[in-house]
Amino acid sequence: MSANKIINLVYLYLLLLLMGGGWFWEWSWWWVVYITLLLMALKILGSVFIQLNFYLISHCSIKTGERTIALTFDDGPDENNTPRLLDLLDQFGVKATFFVIGQKAKKQRALLKMIHNKGHLLGNHSYTHARFFDLFNFWRMRNELLWTHELIYRITGIKTLMFRPPYGVTTPVLARAVNRLGYISIGWSLRSLDTCRTPDKTLERLISKTQPGAIVLLHDTTTNIIDITRNYLEWLQKNQFQVVSVSQLLSMEVYEPYKTQ
Repeated sequence: MSANKIINLVYLYLLLLLMGGGWFWEWSWWWVVYITLLLMALKILGSVFIQLNFYLISHCSIKTGERTIALTFDDGPDENNTPRLLDLLDQFGVKATFFVIGQKAKKQRALLKMIHNKGHLLGNHSYTHARFFDLFNFWRMRNELLWTHELIYRITGIKTLMFRPPYGVTTPVLARAVNRLGYISIGWSLRSLDTCRTPDKTLERLISKTQPGAIVLLHDTTTNIIDITRNYLEWLQKNQFQVVSVSQLLSMEVYEPYKTQ
């Protein structure tokens, strides 16, 4: 049972307790207001922080004594940065996971295929990554996920089960769509903030917050992502961290198995 359902049940129980306690018509209606406001605040926090698993179970890290982490890149493929990033990852012998936007993948088919052919994992990051994606209805969300899923399959021949919510925001509607499609939600434990911080500040944050078992969020659309990634990979090597794929880190299959006739 999700945290959202548990909190809803607790909320209903408290309401019934207040109404049945004999105090409701005197002063307990104020408690109804307070409890309702608290419920709303919890739902907002649960929606924004994917690590809380409030509406949807998302894999954000693992507990391990081994110095292993997984690198993930969102919002591509980017025609300028992604090829250079792939060359850099090859130099370090590192495999990463790319959560791609369907609209961009459609325009960069060769690049999407290159990511796959080089042994990196592909994940679904919706079709449009629209600003108001979280307000879409069930059918629009479902279609966005399916369009990108089918696009990746047509170009690469793989059916990825991995999905990362745009902006990391989860809602009951999104949870329903993800669960209906049987996808695996992948979050993160370390957000680099590379889209809004200087390269130095981004690297400082990455170094100070890297922990064994982390899933690290970066973007292959960030202007300085090559330098950031190179410096981070050098630090990881010096500090005996091993970069593995999301699939390896979580010890789970993230692609649908090939079906033979």
